[in-house]
Amino acid sequence: MPKISVDTNILINDSSILFDTTKEFVVSFTVLRELDKLKRNPDLKRSAQTAIKNVKAQLIAGKLEILNVPTKDSLGDSPDELILLDTLATGASFLSEDINATVIATALNIPLSDIDAEADIDYGYKGHIEIAVNDEYIKTLRTLKEMPKEEFELTMGVKLGINEYCVIQDGTDVPDIWKTVAVLVDDEYVYKAVRISQKMSPYTSAGIRGVQPLDAIQMCVLDAVFDVACPLVVVDGILGTGKTMLSMMAALATTQGEKRYQHYDQIFVTASPESVNKNLYTGYKPGTSDQKLAGHLSGFKSNLKFLLDPKRVKENRKTKNPEEEDETPSEEAWRNSFSVVEIDEMQGMSLHNSILLVDEAQKLSDDSLKLILSRIADGSKVVLMGDTVGQVYGLNRGNEGYKVLFKHLGKSPEMCYIKLENIYRSELAKFVAKIFND
Repeated sequence: MPKISVDTNILINDSSILFDTTKEFVVSFTVLRELDKLKRNPDLKRSAQTAIKNVKAQLIAGKLEILNVPTKDSLGDSPDELILLDTLATGASFLSEDINATVIATALNIPLSDIDAEADIDYGYKGHIEIAVNDEYIKTLRTLKEMPKEEFELTMGVKLGINEYCVIQDGTDVPDIWKTVAVLVDDEYVYKAVRISQKMSPYTSAGIRGVQPLDAIQMCVLDAVFDVACPLVVVDGILGTGKTMLSMMAALATTQGEKRYQHYDQIFVTASPESVNKNLYTGYKPGTSDQKLAGHLSGFKSNLKFLLDPKRVKENRKTKNPEEEDETPSEEAWRNSFSVVEIDEMQGMSLHNSILLVDEAQKLSDDSLKLILSRIADGSKVVLMGDTVGQVYGLNRGNEGYKVLFKHLGKSPEMCYIKLENIYRSELAKFVAKIFND
């Protein structure tokens, strides 16, 4: 098929064109130089970074050719190219968190270091796998509650990380769900596979009886939040997958639900106050922490209204005089059960017997994330919610806190990571996720 040379503006507009298997694309080395400059443009940096990522993916896969690659005698005088010129002269491999520099290095046939910042991150890890079984499973294993991890993996023909879930489709209406856990025995971890209960009714005291998980993976999120042995839960997912609602449901249950699920005394909430678009930043906001972060906490409050306010409350509010309005269940719950804490004021704090919900966690730098996680005392828990796929490149670029955690997916008893993929918010949300796919 004929080759198509792609201009910089095409990649800025929609770089996903590179994945069209019906065409053979090539990219000029000059385009790489232009993208490197554009990633410093506040208005275009997200598109430029996305384009660079896609070029790198296709280049490494051997599906893209870079044209007019300069020799070592004709490299430009940009800092990246001068660094790579020195690298070429010494025959060394190249280690960098600058994705465009690694693309140029690849084009120049400079080997990337094995300890590249993202080399040990498994971006395909979801925190859960799904398998189908036959009738023999139902006869022999359906009644078991736990078994050694190695035995479970051998029986099911799977390999699981620590705190990873296995959803077993056995032909029944309710799939079986197992997860691997690490139990500390005499200062050593013993690894087991345990079946999780799907007959929980933790919300009878919290007033949210009518809301239930919509699929098995959402059930896994609730189980992870309920698991007191795992102090860190990361709920990752694109828009409309239910990250915030599930986390709030579980937090409410762990503070005011059925007695056996009440593990914590208080719910703390926070969110990154950083604006996605610097042009929209409105500056300093006076007032309490709740008032300052009001816009960034709207996800919490809107979900709390959906969970706790019955339809009649919403209908009554439309007809009553605002001055005569009674406090709604969600407003009462927010006042009594939730405490807002600003991230930059957490230094020196220790959260005891509490659960901390952090929204938009993908925007946090590694320093901010370290500060948050180091505040959690024994007997407390933190739940990070975010969309790492939709992360705005340029926010804390090269210092994204979630990448630090990603290096430990499925390897640490202290952390459970679950990726949600099914969108339930609306058909429009599904359409938006499709057309704005980054």
